Amino acid sequence: MLEKNKVGVISFSDPRKEISFAPEQEKYIKNSHNKLVNFLTSGGIEVFSPQDKIKKGKNTFGINSLEELNRCIKEFKKDEVEAIIIGCWHWSEPHFVVNLSRALDIPILLYNEANPEWAGITAMSAFSASLWEVAPNNSALKHEKIVDDLEGVISWIKGACALGKMRKKALLLWGGSYCLHMDHLRDDPAMLKSFFIGDILNEGQLILSKKADYIIKNQGKRIIDFISWLKSKNTRIVYDIKMLNQDVLKKQIALYFAAKDRLKELEDENIAGVSIKCQPELSVEYGVTPCFLPAFLPYSVDSEGPKDIIPTVCEGDLKGLLSAVLGFFINPHLPPLFGDLKFISNDYIIISNCGASSIYYAYNSLSPEEVLPRITIQGQCQGKSGGAIGYNGIEGILTILKLIRVSGEYFMLSGVGESLNIDEKIRKHIVWGKMWPHIAVALGINKDIFLKVAGSNHFVAIPGDYSAEINYACRIAGIPVVRIDNNNRMEDFFENL
Repeated sequence: MLEKNKVGVISFSDPRKEISFAPEQEKYIKNSHNKLVNFLTSGGIEVFSPQDKIKKGKNTFGINSLEELNRCIKEFKKDEVEAIIIGCWHWSEPHFVVNLSRALDIPILLYNEANPEWAGITAMSAFSASLWEVAPNNSALKHEKIVDDLEGVISWIKGACALGKMRKKALLLWGGSYCLHMDHLRDDPAMLKSFFIGDILNEGQLILSKKADYIIKNQGKRIIDFISWLKSKNTRIVYDIKMLNQDVLKKQIALYFAAKDRLKELEDENIAGVSIKCQPELSVEYGVTPCFLPAFLPYSVDSEGPKDIIPTVCEGDLKGLLSAVLGFFINPHLPPLFGDLKFISNDYIIISNCGASSIYYAYNSLSPEEVLPRITIQGQCQGKSGGAIGYNGIEGILTILKLIRVSGEYFMLSGVGESLNIDEKIRKHIVWGKMWPHIAVALGINKDIFLKVAGSNHFVAIPGDYSAEINYACRIAGIPVVRIDNNNRMEDFFENL
């Protein structure tokens, strides 16, 4: 279920009662405040402005006393706002802003519309200086300032609220982490819980395999309906004598339903994303690869109807899952992509997961009628048995991101690129794992410089340009951002390691 971003907006005015131009001042503050509130509301933001009620019937509109401020603070807490925007329209005393930050300790944005008729920039710089001087909390230290850019305010809200939501949610790792002895998949859950995520849960794959066996035995119609749904949408299914037959396909679908059902059982845990460790417990011991999880969990519909999009990664990549969930909370309407860095040139990189990624990227669509005809399910090239859900991506703008850790310090790799239509020229570079899903992304960078800073074989992508939102979220979290679409930025990062 989509959760709206909840933001508080507050505007202050000069508390000095002898100011002769107070009526004009208050009219300007009210108009500017309402303009901001209306813009945010029209952009889908849930806005809370308690001073509308608190100042009703008074000669002034801006909050200008501690008593009024405390009433606003109570309202903001009751409404559980995730961030605060302070309108810096004209001069007020900075201690109001410091007290607000101390009481709420949530991300703060100072906004001004660059009107030279009033002392808004003076107020903004004074508010900012006092937040830094007193520094009652990290929110005060990491406050942001934006001037005359309402779209930029929306970007800040998306980034700040995405991080706020993450801090209230949990991740679930089926099978834990550290697959195939990949040290970079490991992390420090307690450290991550201190600033980035609410909780990190672990659960054995046995709970999924037992549920899958139950579904095969007792809920076979669900599986048959899923296969019928695929076929009715013209999905290509290629059976063979070794890796993919009808029984294997049914077992893979049963694993998907097992995961879906388990998440329903764990609803109270507020799980925002999952990882499935495939090798070797499922791919060998259970006998099939769980490729339908990363293909269909991060999608909005299946044979049983509309459903929640669940960001899904593989092999216990905790930093990959954090990246996917952050990207999803920034753009919660579309699923994130997860996969391996498979090929690199100066023209593009290829991201391809070993068996499946969100089927959305087969046609950049949430319509199964558009997506499923572009998918081929055929035998995997690893594991005892299983079908890979393969496709070739098409054109579109993507934001690439990946949290990495270097000697205990976190960095966020981030860049905006163009997803390419995979034609014959690109296809000739797809040799190993031809049956997997593939996305080609042009970042406009030098491949040798990129490889210096890659920091992971796994990357995440989300549709659109959300580089600003990622920057805002990471700044609040204290994570430096490394732009992987800029050769100079990558060189600087590498030289300073």
